[in-house]
Amino acid sequence: MLSEVWLLVLLAFSIISTLLHFTRRSWSVKYRFDRLALISWGSTIMFTVDAVYAYLEGEEPIDISKDAALLSTILLVVVIILWLLSLVLSKKH
Repeated sequence: MLSEVWLLVLLAFSIISTLLHFTRRSWSVKYRFDRLALISWGSTIMFTVDAVYAYLEGEEPIDISKDAALLSTILLVVVIILWLLSLVLSKKH
C-alpha cells in the first residue's frame, strides 16, 4: 500500500495556499487563492480520514517510497488543475 507521505505534502501545500490567501490579499483577489486553499484543505481532510482508517487497520503510518512521491505529485497536479479550471470558468461568467 502507498505510504502517507503524500498526506504530508498535501498538508504543506494547504498551509502554503492559506498563507498566500491571507498575506497576499491583492494577489488573492485576482488569482482566488481562497479557492485554492479550499480545494487543498478539502483534499487534506478527506485523505486524513482515509489515512486514519488505514492506520487503524494496521498499515504503516509513514513510509517514504517512489510510489508515494509520484502520488504526491499527481495529487498536487489535480488540485492545481481544479483551481485553474475554477478560475477559467469564473472568468466566463
